[in-house]
Amino acid sequence: MMNVFALPDDLLNDKAAVRPDLIVYNYHTTDKSSVKAKVTANRHVFSFLQEGEKEVHFYDQSVKFTPAQALLIPASNCLMSERPSHAKQYRAFLFLFSDTNLAAFRSKYPFLFTAEYKSAQDRSLFFLFDQDEFVRSFTQSLQQIQPNNTSSALSSHLLQIKFEEIMLYLCDRYPQEFLPLLASLTATSFDLPLRQVVENNVYSNLSMEELAFLCNMSLSTFKRKFEEVYGTPPARWFHIKRMQQAAFLLKHRNVKASEIHHELGYENLSSFVQAFKKEFGKTPKVYQQDV
Repeated sequence: MMNVFALPDDLLNDKAAVRPDLIVYNYHTTDKSSVKAKVTANRHVFSFLQEGEKEVHFYDQSVKFTPAQALLIPASNCLMSERPSHAKQYRAFLFLFSDTNLAAFRSKYPFLFTAEYKSAQDRSLFFLFDQDEFVRSFTQSLQQIQPNNTSSALSSHLLQIKFEEIMLYLCDRYPQEFLPLLASLTATSFDLPLRQVVENNVYSNLSMEELAFLCNMSLSTFKRKFEEVYGTPPARWFHIKRMQQAAFLLKHRNVKASEIHHELGYENLSSFVQAFKKEFGKTPKVYQQDV
């Protein structure tokens, strides 16, 4: 059963109806196995990974990163996988902020947004950046602001200054990459076109339920919309696409079934061989010998 998280609510113990716009959270787990979860983020999130490895699937892109990097995750639905380090630890420092913070930042620094940026269809859904010396110093200073004190007026002002600090640094350090994303975040919410979700995950091992989640749809709505767009049920469509690619690789690339089954979205070799034989009437090995 996949975990389901809503951010920031599931990070915080209190039941307050109104959450502060800026939230810091030191996330730590000693779970020995990888954890995969559906995440609905109602805040934008800076994830400063400290130990372990994280992979995030958005509706048409995915990104994997280590403690040498940090990731800005816009408010959206996504799938997250967290893998502990060799020491069986996973730690990440999170800094969450709202659209209100973004609007205030844009209003305070309008000169940053005078350029024309690429359209929303071409933009990236995240921002990956190095945890250089400045960023490491920033996270260390941010962690000195204790979470239980963030409701005080002084702490709130301090967090606001820290928010502007990291935003201005990234604008200065990565103007060509960060500013277009920032402009798009302040302009509109993300669209989740079904075609992009599907066609960027043809060979992934994501389930129909996970694809529907990335589309922000129920499973039944996803299946119905899928048939409207592609004219066939999703299970059959994905099967055909994967079998066509498998046949091409076996015929033209001279690879073994054991080398390609995982990249085609099959968890194990036996399920791939069974599916291939059902489609073509012969095993991948025999098919390869015949061609």
